[in-house]
Amino acid sequence: MPISWSRLLALTPALATAFLTACAEPAPSGDAEGVEPASSALTAQDRLDLCAQDPRVIAGLVSAQVCAGADLFFRETFEGNGRSCGTCHPVGNNFTIDVPFINALDASNPFDPLFVADNDADIAGLETPSLRAFGLILENVDGFEDLDKKFSLRSVPHTLSLALTLEPDPADGSSDPPVHRTGWSGDGAPGDGSLRAFLTGAIKQHYPTDLAREVDVAFRLPTEQELDLVEDFQLSLGRTNEINLQQVNLADPDANAGRLAFMDPAKGRCNVCHFNGGANHQVTGLNRNFDTGTRLAPLSPFDPEGDGVFDGGFGGQNLTSPNFDVLGDLDPGGLFTGFGDGKFNTPPVIEAVDNPPFFHTNAFGSLEAAVAFYTGTQFSASPAAAELTAEFGSPISFGSDDISNMARFLRVLGAAFNLDIAKQRLQAAHTLVNQFHDTRADVQYGLMDLARVEIDDVLELFSAPELVTPLHTVAQTRLQEAKSEIAAGLAATTWSQRQSRISAAISRVQSARDQFGSNINFQLGQGNLMY
Repeated sequence: MPISWSRLLALTPALATAFLTACAEPAPSGDAEGVEPASSALTAQDRLDLCAQDPRVIAGLVSAQVCAGADLFFRETFEGNGRSCGTCHPVGNNFTIDVPFINALDASNPFDPLFVADNDADIAGLETPSLRAFGLILENVDGFEDLDKKFSLRSVPHTLSLALTLEPDPADGSSDPPVHRTGWSGDGAPGDGSLRAFLTGAIKQHYPTDLAREVDVAFRLPTEQELDLVEDFQLSLGRTNEINLQQVNLADPDANAGRLAFMDPAKGRCNVCHFNGGANHQVTGLNRNFDTGTRLAPLSPFDPEGDGVFDGGFGGQNLTSPNFDVLGDLDPGGLFTGFGDGKFNTPPVIEAVDNPPFFHTNAFGSLEAAVAFYTGTQFSASPAAAELTAEFGSPISFGSDDISNMARFLRVLGAAFNLDIAKQRLQAAHTLVNQFHDTRADVQYGLMDLARVEIDDVLELFSAPELVTPLHTVAQTRLQEAKSEIAAGLAATTWSQRQSRISAAISRVQSARDQFGSNINFQLGQGNLMY
């Protein structure tokens, strides 16, 4: 259902008109959500003033700062080529893009800003065919000196739960670590390498109108206040706490066996690097860079652009020539084919579960395949594997049953996270319909539709063809009922009918969630209510 901003017309006409132009949103969708951002004359303070009128802010669900930061994130193009942060981090696709999303978007809107390089000769080199073929975007994290050779092709990391994953672990030996671990190699942010500075790097990388990338010609830089607001929004996404896997108890026996294998030092040892299913190290509680051999996962050695340079991970800036043997044993000559040290940031697994394909190259399409990677030769030959072997006295070793069980465990863990966000959005919609009835009902519709997207993600997780036996069939039935209630609420002709349907949907979602087990307790950020 289209989003309307008509309530904002009570503000000054010029400001309201500017806001309508910059901030009109399509209906949130889990298929091919196309954000149509545009630069505007709105200042950061203008956005804060406008957000003071947002029902989510009035109801105390979201701060004005997070609201304004979300508006910048999803809609501001910084006078560039039409892209915004939301172009590659759409809320309706878990803040990332993948091949199905890209294909659907291309079919519905081939002129979406994501495809701007196809339609503008001045930036034809901004992306490569790997965008459509593999969902990989072009990154110049090691510098812009040689655009034809010095680049990497990477998947788009989600932006969920960044508040828990940013702090660098000095124990990994990375030289001159940036202030924050912002995803994959973690050195994509300029300056101090902080999340706040990342926006500046993203604009220079992805937003320019030409590849000379001159400030105030190809784009404008964000103001200090805009940097603060976007950071506030990003830190409010996803969850804000770590769960305790020792206390979690899953109702599905195989999933619970997977939980134990995940933590078992004689089996998965996953908990060492992904403590409690997050992104931090078990010993320090900080994000540690590792060379796990993922650069050798199936898509990595493939050179789709024929440039002969591969992704060397962290630490490749300011180098004039490749310094790292990315291919290892796949290239017996030992040639330096990448910039960096082979290390990448550790991502959280809870959020990754429903965002396949996995790893920085989109190498594996299923959880089972991603888990099985750690039993293969690429990982066993990696420095990270050697570190674990030295610590525990033997290599990682687990069988097919453990692979299946750990993937099953991760499906339940990720599904619990999805349903908690769905419930958070439905509860917010319920609060708004109670307080405002039909005033700004568009916000209620948006939250309901995005809750449905999370439910669909869970149903997809639980119906995956890799599952050996059915998973939580009762919960699946409750979730289908919840979707029916949401659909009825969206079609309701009165606010009271919508209120009743939202209440019923919340009840069905909670009933499904209760099937999973106990002590899976997530605390969620308010940014999940923005779109």
